[in-house]
Amino acid sequence: MRSFRVSMLARAGSAIAAAGLATAGVLAPVTAAGAATPDHVHKAPTHLWIRHHPVPKTGHKSDVIKGLLLTRGHRGHVRGLAGATVYLDSRTAHAKWSQVGSASTGKHGIVSFTVTPAARTAYVLVFKGDATHRRSHSAVIVLRAPKA
Repeated sequence: MRSFRVSMLARAGSAIAAAGLATAGVLAPVTAAGAATPDHVHKAPTHLWIRHHPVPKTGHKSDVIKGLLLTRGHRGHVRGLAGATVYLDSRTAHAKWSQVGSASTGKHGIVSFTVTPAARTAYVLVFKGDATHRRSHSAVIVLRAPKA
């Protein structure tokens, strides 16, 4: 019987303490406006793949760089991100990266660029993100200049 009284007193003490903290403003209720701020919006992760292949009938002078922008959709399913702007950046030896083109992804998240490098050039695809998706970039590929 004594343990029952002790547990009841402990519960009553906890309730009184919580009521006191609530009236003091320590346990103020969180409103919907204060719960989510624009700085803490969850963005879906993205992944950008890159591949290249020579353009047929050009004697390997031009290459097509293709990219695939993927994201996680509803229930975690991976899908292509349509209508997103992807940038093509390039650089030669001892130079900084520079943006050389941009294109929008198709309905399956595919984007392509045609390039004709004059020297050995490195390329990377960049997605700068948007309101609901995180930014990402692809791996770097290096293309050689065509032989003379």
